[in-house]
Amino acid sequence: MTELQQKQRNTTLVMTCPLIITGVVFEKVRCAKKINSKGEKGMKKITSLVLCLVMIFSLVVGCSQGNKDAATGTDEGTSSSKETGSPRIKDTLVIGSAAEINNLDLLAQNDQINNICLKLTHETLIFFTNDGKLEPELAESWEYVDDTTLEIKLKENVKFHDGTPMTAEDVKFTYEMCLNSNASTLMAGLKSVDVIDDYTVRLNLESYDNEFLMNLTAVNVGIQSKKAYESGMDEPYLVGTGQYKFEEWVSGEYVSFVRNENYWDPENAGVAERIIFRPIIEASARTIALQNGEIDVCIDPPINELQFLEKDDNIVVHEQPGTRLFYFAFNTTKEPWNNKTLRQAVAHAINRDDVLTVAVDGKGTPQTTILNRGLWGFYDEMEGFPYDLEKAKAKMAEAGYPDGGISTKLLIANSTPYTDIATVIQDNLKQIGIDVIIDVVEDATLKEICTKGEQELFLWRWNEDQKVDWVYNDLFATGSPYNYHHYSNPVADDLIYKVRTERDQEQRYQYGVELQELLVDDCAQVPLYIANLVIAYNKGLRGQYLFGGGNHDWSRAYIELQ
Repeated sequence: MTELQQKQRNTTLVMTCPLIITGVVFEKVRCAKKINSKGEKGMKKITSLVLCLVMIFSLVVGCSQGNKDAATGTDEGTSSSKETGSPRIKDTLVIGSAAEINNLDLLAQNDQINNICLKLTHETLIFFTNDGKLEPELAESWEYVDDTTLEIKLKENVKFHDGTPMTAEDVKFTYEMCLNSNASTLMAGLKSVDVIDDYTVRLNLESYDNEFLMNLTAVNVGIQSKKAYESGMDEPYLVGTGQYKFEEWVSGEYVSFVRNENYWDPENAGVAERIIFRPIIEASARTIALQNGEIDVCIDPPINELQFLEKDDNIVVHEQPGTRLFYFAFNTTKEPWNNKTLRQAVAHAINRDDVLTVAVDGKGTPQTTILNRGLWGFYDEMEGFPYDLEKAKAKMAEAGYPDGGISTKLLIANSTPYTDIATVIQDNLKQIGIDVIIDVVEDATLKEICTKGEQELFLWRWNEDQKVDWVYNDLFATGSPYNYHHYSNPVADDLIYKVRTERDQEQRYQYGVELQELLVDDCAQVPLYIANLVIAYNKGLRGQYLFGGGNHDWSRAYIELQ
């Protein structure tokens, strides 16, 4: 359905060397040189007719290997190369995803796999690097005129996929749509957008906001074409400015994107002719597909099969610290889970170490706080509720359930690691007299049920590697659509606001500590662990940009044939 965006910036690209499991950072311009390897300059003069014929024959063979089938990507097509010694590049990059692509309308979705696809076709004004910096993307520059006025200069050579220039009117149009969509929380505090001239906009804010610039890096607020919407075309949200254009979506099978030949920044254009996302929900099936060459990248490979992948000379298994927090949670409006002391009893009964071992074979870090590790203000020094059955039983009695006698449902998604985590927690809670029935549903169904508040207990995760407000406000603020706990506390709401708007950073940090301690004690959720990023791929993968939480950017990725 939709066109996908995101660009890879003058920042760093992660290039994999077959001998190194951790990514090596290199400047994207190096990758750009490979793109321009079609140039005819630099050919050495050939004096031997025989040698010339041999070279021409080799070139013809290399260029005639064919394109990869859109559904499977099994053919080993290559991009032609006229420059001596330049690498052969596989026409199609196939990424095996662990989740279904379900919606490619930027403003109507909020799933990570959709966002990853959308990074191919749409770009934001500002880009957030994986080392925590903000850099220009479609913006040329920005400055605060005063505490509540942000002025942004736009790059003047940007064009949408249909050739239409991107102007300030498109930015205004996009952000005003955001204010009236599911992505409205990303624009919290934005009052209005003024067009100063074709390439200058002013964003008028309700108050100073420490993290408003971060809002502008969100995939959901990628700039869309006003003209496309006014044209009356079907699915106008498919029109973006990114390196790739939407090609085809066969639900449940694949989504494909083709390289934007007229990308506005030629030095940073896409490399692979086509990028395909293939959802393969069963983890072992993804592993087999990678080993068979049906896919080039295996997202979330099963931990218990890494040993086999690591022995394969054609595959790299990459691991790095992650930012994705897995948690167990309550609907705090449902009986009996509106009882805070009872929630605390459950928290004491969960063995996080066992959960970590079963879920990811220890490849992660248990934690106490609700904030994703690595974010500004992360504080994990409160006591919380460590595993202690005696304390759990004492809390049960204090809550009015000395003999247990509770039967409840635990809602989980039908994929790993949720099924593994659920069985550990089911056994843990049985020890304090709580009988847990596991209810397994699709991811989308789980979110729908949680949004409506029909669940009792649930397992979920939250990935954030940019701004604390996307944790505090989205997950815990009263009335937030992503507050699946249905938690409400005016003290927490006030602290959330203070963390967002306090200019004194030392005072802001103290507000953050106070807020984390409060949210842990109120126990709307039980943080379990931060998972390491583990990903496996073809050893020829180049140009990937990996984020610890899985929000990867594939817009400059390709396979270099050996």
